[in-house]
Amino acid sequence: MSRRASLLALVAVLVRTAGALMVRVVDSDSARDLQMAGLIGQGRFADALRLPTPTPPLHPFLTALLDLPVGNLLFAGVAVSVLLGGLAVLPLYAMARRVWEERIATTAGLLYALLPAIVDLHVEAMTEGTFMFFFLGAMALGWKALEEQSWEQTVVTAACAALAWLSRPEGIYLLPLFVLASVLRFSRFSPLALGIFAVVWTVLAMPYLSFIHAETGHWRPTLSAIPTIYTDYFSGKGNPALALQDYSEYRAVARHGVLLGGGGHLLSNFFGKVLFYALGPFLLLGLVEPRPSTGQRPLLIYGWIAAAGYLIPIALSFVVSAPFSHRFLVVPAALLLPTVAAGLARAADRTRRKEALPLFVGALCLVMAVRDLRPRRTDKLGAKEAGLAVLEALGPGKRVYSSLRALEFYARSEHADEGVQADAVAFCMPELRDSDQPLLQSLERQARLLGEFPSPPRRGVLPVRVYIRKQPR
Repeated sequence: MSRRASLLALVAVLVRTAGALMVRVVDSDSARDLQMAGLIGQGRFADALRLPTPTPPLHPFLTALLDLPVGNLLFAGVAVSVLLGGLAVLPLYAMARRVWEERIATTAGLLYALLPAIVDLHVEAMTEGTFMFFFLGAMALGWKALEEQSWEQTVVTAACAALAWLSRPEGIYLLPLFVLASVLRFSRFSPLALGIFAVVWTVLAMPYLSFIHAETGHWRPTLSAIPTIYTDYFSGKGNPALALQDYSEYRAVARHGVLLGGGGHLLSNFFGKVLFYALGPFLLLGLVEPRPSTGQRPLLIYGWIAAAGYLIPIALSFVVSAPFSHRFLVVPAALLLPTVAAGLARAADRTRRKEALPLFVGALCLVMAVRDLRPRRTDKLGAKEAGLAVLEALGPGKRVYSSLRALEFYARSEHADEGVQADAVAFCMPELRDSDQPLLQSLERQARLLGEFPSPPRRGVLPVRVYIRKQPR
């Protein structure tokens, strides 16, 4: 590993560490992963895997392992995410350096280290940092293994691919991607590499695959019901009610249609939220004028196809009314950052000034760093205070029903799927839905109001109202 690559990894980890210190309240998905880690630490593996919303177990498992010496579940979960998310710059840098040259690879590494959409996910105790480390690592190692015809590296590639799938269901994409790499780098070794990859991946994935089969009755890549939405739609059994849900992506499709509404929503999220607005033009320039090094066009095509293939199911989500989040776009954006860096280099070359590229990149990094270090989720402090109040009133281990998973984490509680099963129920009042009104009215008659938090109310902080059962269950 070169000195420059080591410095990029150090910068990426330090930026994420600093960003993590600015998180005021854990994210909902972080709370779920930490609840999973807590259950794994208690030996309740099946309960952890069944926890809504179903998530692969690798990040919670690593969190539980690190918690053993550390003794702080939140610190352990964030540390795993920060470290692996930061180190994921290494395979990205390696692929960019192979396709282009040192300055473009360094630029891509800096963009990855500081891009706010990526940093926002890696400063949380969530799966994304772990997933990106193994996903990008499997892509880089897989290409290198085929290039050097190394069975040892093929074994490591398959292991990384399995670990990526054990981090997020999208890790399954690495199977067709390795087949694609075998075609683009075809040799007499390719069939053997495919066989080694298939065997190693299957052996490592089988325990979780078997659990999914036992729970669902089907061999499928995830416990989540999302793949069923796709299969039902294309088999003619789609559920029209899904498109009526009150989320921005469904509203966009309802108002403007799939092409304009869905496509516009997707592009605005990709070029706005994820690529930080300013990087979009450079991505387009890099796509038009990539100019890879001699003989490296296949690796460039490999990265582009990986990004495009990753985007296809996301784009189809607007057709089938599956859930969408800008977070889903982060991995394809990361794969395209070397192309963005190439576009920056082409723009700088046109100025005919050597200092143009460092100035461009420096200005972008400065602006991104300011955003990376902003306080996060100060508006959710009410959920934290409410959770601590529930913990004080009822003690740990109680069942809490709320859309605020962060509240459950701070209450050290277990998740309740329904309000009638819960010892405490919490509502974020500005986000209260019509479907919650009957439960709220019932609680006002039959439960005790613990309070509304924060107390006293603070400007800019969403109020959270908590009810507890008069006779805790």
